[in-house]
Amino acid sequence: MLIRVHGNGFALDRELRDDVQGKIEFSFARFSRQIGKVNVYLADLNGPKKGVDKSMRLVIDFEREPVVVIEEKGEDWPALIDRMTDRAMQTLSRQSKKFRSRMDRTSMSGDRHESNGENAFDDESVWDFLTAGPNRRE
Repeated sequence: MLIRVHGNGFALDRELRDDVQGKIEFSFARFSRQIGKVNVYLADLNGPKKGVDKSMRLVIDFEREPVVVIEEKGEDWPALIDRMTDRAMQTLSRQSKKFRSRMDRTSMSGDRHESNGENAFDDESVWDFLTAGPNRRE
C-alpha cells in the first residue's frame, strides 16, 4: 500500500506527514493487500486564523474495487486525522462486507467436494486469493 500525503495552503512539515502516514498504515493494515494506494490531501483553508479551517481528503484506490473518497473538516490536525481514519475504517469494513456478500452469491458449483457437497474453498481463501493483487507470492 502506497501512501502519499499532500499539503495545500500551508507548509507541510515532516512531523505531520509522518503522523498521517503512521496512523493510516496502522489503521489500514488489515486491508493493506486490497488497497493499492492512499492519497491524503491536507489543506489549511484560513491560514493562521482560528476556527474550523482544516480540511482532509482521503482518496483510497483499491486493487479491485471502486475508489473511495472521504472528506472532513475540523479545527486541529490530530482530532481530524483520528476522525478520518475512523470513518475510513468503517467504509473499508462496509466495502469488505459487500465484496464478501457478492462472493457468497456467486455460484461455485464446479468447486464442490464430491464426498460431502461443501465448497472446496472457504470464503477466507477465496477472499485472500482475489484481493492479493499483482504482488501475490505463491
